[in-house]
Amino acid sequence: MLSTSEQAAWRNLEVQRMIAQCEFPAVRELFQTRWIDRSPEIEALLSSGPEHFFNTTCQRLESQLNRCPACGTLCRTARARQCPSCPHTWFDSAR
Repeated sequence: MLSTSEQAAWRNLEVQRMIAQCEFPAVRELFQTRWIDRSPEIEALLSSGPEHFFNTTCQRLESQLNRCPACGTLCRTARARQCPSCPHTWFDSAR
């Protein structure tokens, strides 16, 4: 569900975490040169910090979840039109 740029930004954050934990300078340099994506789009996503990136990505993903319009329960699939916890169905209404 992550976009390609969000996946690359996530990978950058994970590689930066690995670099911080690595004790070998040659390996750190290898991570920096080969695994970090320096494209402007990725830099823009991470410019406000990792917390902001996590929060905005989670908010975008949460807005795409399929929830019951009656009770707000998370449905089992993205195309489900029947609530798993209440008897509400919305087959006829277009969402």
